[in-house]
Amino acid sequence: MKLRISDTTIIDLKDILVAEIEEQSIRVRFKNNFELVEFYNNDMEATCVFNNITSNLDMSDARFSKGERVTDEDARKEKAFEMFWNLYDKKVDVTRCKKSFMQLSLTEMGEAIKGVKEYVESTPNKRYRKNPTTWVNNKGWSSEVLLDKKKTNRYIAPKYISDER
Repeated sequence: MKLRISDTTIIDLKDILVAEIEEQSIRVRFKNNFELVEFYNNDMEATCVFNNITSNLDMSDARFSKGERVTDEDARKEKAFEMFWNLYDKKVDVTRCKKSFMQLSLTEMGEAIKGVKEYVESTPNKRYRKNPTTWVNNKGWSSEVLLDKKKTNRYIAPKYISDER
């Protein structure tokens, strides 16, 4: 795409390597090492032209990026295991558990992380909770979890016969 940056200058955006704004001027470096400097009447005019150039370029601003996104599948699996391990809260045999967990697909890992929250809530006493390796190998997230949200009292008050006369 071509863009007019002054009365006499038209530039091709696909050839731009670097564009810099300076006080009342714009410096553009191209891929063929050619450098162009355009001067403007004021800072506002230079800023408007610079914004036109940058809005048409396929780029992202490093100042506003939220860090590195994890794209490698192994790195995503490592991160998923760390989440699972911290949520499970029964730290037994980490190496075997990690080995079993890493054999799951990413979708299964997501389901496991969702399911582990319910399982941990349903078994608050760690003593009665399965070891994490067993839970992963048996795909415990697909099993029914019985949550006893309201402890019911099984005592039923007897109905007394009233002595109304």
